[in-house]
Amino acid sequence: MKQWKWIFSAVVAVVVVLPLLVYGAGWLLSFRVSGETELPVEAVLARAGEIEVGAPVAGSVEFTLPLCRSIDSAELKPGEGSLAVGGVRIERTGWHFTRRTWRISFELCALRDGAVKAGVLELELSGDPPERGEIKIPGFTAVLTPPEPGTELELAGAIELPQKSNRIWWIAAGAVAAIVVIVLLLLRRRRAPKLSLPERTLALLAELALESKAGRISPEEGVAKLTDLIRGYLEERFGIQVSTRTTPEFLADFDRDGSELPESERPFLREFLEAADRVKFAALAPEAGLLEQAIESARKLVESTRPADPKGGAK
Repeated sequence: MKQWKWIFSAVVAVVVVLPLLVYGAGWLLSFRVSGETELPVEAVLARAGEIEVGAPVAGSVEFTLPLCRSIDSAELKPGEGSLAVGGVRIERTGWHFTRRTWRISFELCALRDGAVKAGVLELELSGDPPERGEIKIPGFTAVLTPPEPGTELELAGAIELPQKSNRIWWIAAGAVAAIVVIVLLLLRRRRAPKLSLPERTLALLAELALESKAGRISPEEGVAKLTDLIRGYLEERFGIQVSTRTTPEFLADFDRDGSELPESERPFLREFLEAADRVKFAALAPEAGLLEQAIESARKLVESTRPADPKGGAK
């Protein structure tokens, strides 16, 4: 009986204790090579050649680090003409005594056709102090796939807003009426201060983001609403006529010398409005992630174009 206990103890030591000792030895020895941290120069895209506008393309990069080092954070900065779809994923994929293999994956989506510029993946590695590094995201060429012959009308109909039933309209009307009554009662007690144009626009952007996240509107409806919000805000903010102008004519006013629109916001405005036109006229179904990114960029546009407060700052 004692012999079996010894055998059992030996098996436990081999199965449990020995791997822990090996891992601990590798972790200690990894400090000797902790300074040997070489990041890859460039990530790899899953698809090469021309990529369809609006279709997500996956990218990844894989490398090893000493066992005592880890990736604290990774931030994807897409190149001009593209947006990130979802977040960056960090995974541990292997272990080699003193080193561990890490894999970082992400997805990009082109906003327009033509050349999409290279981006950057910024990393922060553990250490004292933490070490920062950059990995290049290669650029690519995006193409807009034309509709098949004979299907133009069918494709155009695909983006029509869905018709609501009469029952839904009655429920919506009742809800609106109840809200109006409540607001009027509150106004009798205390008159609420009038919101400024940026505050009204930011509130509408927040409401649109909640509707999109809850699935109460389709991506096509969201793009249409966001386009109207952006155009309406810029028209009221800068006094430029919108309703009778095409997108190129509208954008030309903001590209002129002396325009009040910051140059940093012009690429987003151009890319989004051109993408919205493609959704409207070419029946290109936008990705849900694109709408969320565009709403966040619109919020930054409103913040950066707030009128100056006479006392200093923005209002």
